Amino acid sequence: MEKFRDLIVNDIASAKLVIVGLPYDGGCSCGKGAALAPDMLRELSGFLPPYTMDGKSIESFKIYDYGNIYCEESFHIGIEEEIKKVFDLNKFPLFIGGDHSVSIPIQKVFIDKVKACGKTPVIIHIDAHPDICDFYDESYFSHACPIMRAIENGYDTKNINLIGIRGFEKQEVDYFKKHPEINVYLSSEINNKGFEYIIKELKDKYNDSKYAIYLSYDIDANDPSFAPGTGTPEAFGLNSFKLMNFIKNIISDLNILAMDIVEISPPLDCNNITSWLALKTMYEVFDILNKKFVK
Repeated sequence: MEKFRDLIVNDIASAKLVIVGLPYDGGCSCGKGAALAPDMLRELSGFLPPYTMDGKSIESFKIYDYGNIYCEESFHIGIEEEIKKVFDLNKFPLFIGGDHSVSIPIQKVFIDKVKACGKTPVIIHIDAHPDICDFYDESYFSHACPIMRAIENGYDTKNINLIGIRGFEKQEVDYFKKHPEINVYLSSEINNKGFEYIIKELKDKYNDSKYAIYLSYDIDANDPSFAPGTGTPEAFGLNSFKLMNFIKNIISDLNILAMDIVEISPPLDCNNITSWLALKTMYEVFDILNKKFVK
């Protein structure tokens, strides 16, 4: 069956979004398998009609599949040139991991591109974990390190926003004590108060075209009851429907220019629940982007 049926095009000029697979899980410290996610999502997409969950057609939203960028063990060194080619297409890029370490080179290319345009780079990081370790599992390029590498690459700590956090390493707790300007939104707070206060704070701060935002979505931000197929599940997570609406809300109103979805592990999944969650969320995002592009 055709992947992304009725949405995929072979002519990139007619596409509004480019999908890029990064089948790499060499930075994963726990349950592996995320390298299989890009192709699994493509396979399942053939069964998904081009409609939102409310029955609205998204058939006019055309996407181009760039294929996979294959990462060697030292992917962080050589992969940036290929990622630059993706950004140079001047389409909205959606990267499918892979473990969260794939965000490191993408965010490096993103900040270079954004600063060249005179804009201020911002990261919204949706995750059960802060991923702000300096060194983890004998690596500076672990999936526990992308936010620390982003800061080293020039992102201002006050423009780092971590959503859904509930699993910490000691080095991360210590770092937050030294850097209270980092915006950490705990899962416990969100589950008690809802997303509305976060949406307001993000819009009050970033609803200006001078900001260019990178949205990184680790599927383990969802409670494991919604997303069991991930390598590092954390209890007491977020409701998938509410999180999806949060993602739609900020994409609708903020200048989000690139996105990734990471840490989906098909071998650890049950009946592809987690892959289907990612796909259905992607289709809701397609609808929101379609509305933005026709304004």
